[in-house]
Amino acid sequence: MANSSLNLRDLVILIADPSSYISMLTHSMLRGFGANKVIEVRTAVDVIQTLSNQKIDLLLCDSRLPPRGGLALTHALRRKVDNENRTIPILLMSSDSRESTIKRARDVGANMVIAKPMSPMSLYDRLAWIAFNPRPFVDSASYFGPDRRFKIEGYPGGTGRRKGDQAVEVAAESGPALAQDDIDDLFKSTKTG
Repeated sequence: MANSSLNLRDLVILIADPSSYISMLTHSMLRGFGANKVIEVRTAVDVIQTLSNQKIDLLLCDSRLPPRGGLALTHALRRKVDNENRTIPILLMSSDSRESTIKRARDVGANMVIAKPMSPMSLYDRLAWIAFNPRPFVDSASYFGPDRRFKIEGYPGGTGRRKGDQAVEVAAESGPALAQDDIDDLFKSTKTG
């Protein structure tokens, strides 16, 4: 991914944020990345209307989007079975970056969360992650959205819960482990410079 670059040209990107100032900043960042088709809306009602009128390739949505918030909108888009926009990539923007907020966004089906205020680099990184590391969608009775697991380092008890899960072998220990005194010495050298 280090040598890859995003091509946002001709993608239709929808920014849903109640703040015209934040929308303008986000729009400017996207233009700087080469996006040439950006639409701005202020409410969830506007999002639904825009999605019904044209194809949108990416939704950047504020977590507090009126009237009920971006989390409720994301949940509604993901859960409606006959919604043709059900799998649209959704980047949720939030000024609340607590772990509980990130988990709620993940659990309603957001592809990624970005903390506000955001820098061009953080926006680019999140967009690149969505583009270059797509996660398959999971459809179950209680969840529809991108696989919530970012990486698999082994399953509890060695077996996954999904029928598509493959056995993961954990590498055998190699070489001697560092003694606690050696670890402490490593940290001392970084503190003293």
